[in-house]
Amino acid sequence: MADPDASTAPTALPRRTVLGVAGAGLGAAAALSACGGQDGPPDGPARPVDAGAVGDVPVGSGVKVDRDGVQAVVARPAEDTVVAFSPVCPHQGCMVVPEEQLYVCPCHASQFDLATGEVRGGPARTGLTPYPVAVREGRILLG
Repeated sequence: MADPDASTAPTALPRRTVLGVAGAGLGAAAALSACGGQDGPPDGPARPVDAGAVGDVPVGSGVKVDRDGVQAVVARPAEDTVVAFSPVCPHQGCMVVPEEQLYVCPCHASQFDLATGEVRGGPARTGLTPYPVAVREGRILLG
């Protein structure tokens, strides 16, 4: 006669199976962490960072900035307008680059508007995080 508790009794798994499943889980976590890099984009610099001269950013284009530990994409969509965004793509955390009126993610080809940071093409579903920006004495200040 069958044991009535047999269906609820724990089943012993071979040690190799347990280690293989655990290793696969760790590998997936490492892969996800490599793509994301962080929980989300930062809100901007904690203190003002000089991102360069306004004249160094041609009207209608953008540049990538990496100064004092702060990374940003800065654009000048019009003569009297300067904007800045986190360069972290919200899709999987790759760094976007400025290209002809857009910021483009080199990893999965998401596209973002140069002036607004809004998504223009997926797979990203949300836009870039804006940074506070000011222009003083011809210098672009982030934060």
